[in-house]
Amino acid sequence: MAMSKAAKLPEEIIIDILSLLPAKFIGQYRCVSKQWCNLLSDPQFIKSHQNIHAHKGEEKLIYVSWFCELQTITFNHNPQNGIDIISRTLNLQQLSNSWVSVAGSCNGLVLVIKREEAKYMINPTTLEYHNIPNFDLALPVPGSCSMYGFGYDTLSDDYKVVTLSYYDSFDENEPAITDTFVDIYSLRKGLWKRLESSPYDHPLSDRASGVLVNGVLHWLVCRTSPYSFLIAAFHLSDEKFLEVAGPTGLGSNYSLCNLVVLRGCLCIFTGIGKDMDTVTCWMMKEYGVKESWTKFTITEPNLDRSMCTLLCSVTDDDVLLDIDEELVVYNMKENQRRDLMVDASLIMYEARTFMDSLISPSFVEGN
Repeated sequence: MAMSKAAKLPEEIIIDILSLLPAKFIGQYRCVSKQWCNLLSDPQFIKSHQNIHAHKGEEKLIYVSWFCELQTITFNHNPQNGIDIISRTLNLQQLSNSWVSVAGSCNGLVLVIKREEAKYMINPTTLEYHNIPNFDLALPVPGSCSMYGFGYDTLSDDYKVVTLSYYDSFDENEPAITDTFVDIYSLRKGLWKRLESSPYDHPLSDRASGVLVNGVLHWLVCRTSPYSFLIAAFHLSDEKFLEVAGPTGLGSNYSLCNLVVLRGCLCIFTGIGKDMDTVTCWMMKEYGVKESWTKFTITEPNLDRSMCTLLCSVTDDDVLLDIDEELVVYNMKENQRRDLMVDASLIMYEARTFMDSLISPSFVEGN
């Protein structure tokens, strides 16, 4: 009787109910019937599901381990024991574990790089992946340096991969070209194109990936004339660079800084300062407003600032740090740390946050 009543529910009510479920359950319910499979695979349902869950702030961490594996960390908030974490190794069918870095994350899709700069778009929740083809104009891997960015262009409803590359000046076999080439790939069109060269000197970024905030990719760069450090912002819609004003209290020396994202805000994480046990973070609470930069510090006895990386926020008061290859939850309100026991390999390079999503990495016209 119960099944009979459920079968008579209007389709729109069924869709509304299923939209509230986490992404990991949707794949199971697609197996209920052909009708449900069609409903839950519909692009409009996927987009609606994404919009509902994007505001819940339930983020996970993805990174490359020392064993070149892709691993994720899920945070569970335990009222009694605080924060627990669950680690998981991602096994993507037919792909070997030769990953180098996690280069970007947006709406549940993650850009990951393999050896020889092979690029893949993956969905860590559904384990779908898409190989991004090589660009004919791409610089040769030996003798060049590349950094990446990935984000969503709301105007064109398209996901875009940005590659910044330049010749390694230390390689005598390559021409002495100092331009930073800007190439962009459209997932919807499946095409690469080359834009005008970047007006900035990007080696300051040390191959760091672009930090995505407010639909804009950010890199720490320097202006060559006059020589000064700044935050360069690449807008995915108009595909041009602009500049974001940094915090006044930091001055102009960004050489020891890193860009990160906390609670959706652009942040600068730095070891600059007199106190060797303190690292400083500046948060731009209102994007594009210079006066909204707010400073907070993390103080830890015997802290080696060169070995400390800010990974993500876990709660309003807690942030996750990588301190000398150990994961630490630091409570900024109480200035206390708690070491996390992780049954996973150590983080190697560029951890990123992501959210569970149903979006397919094979994002083509019509999706």
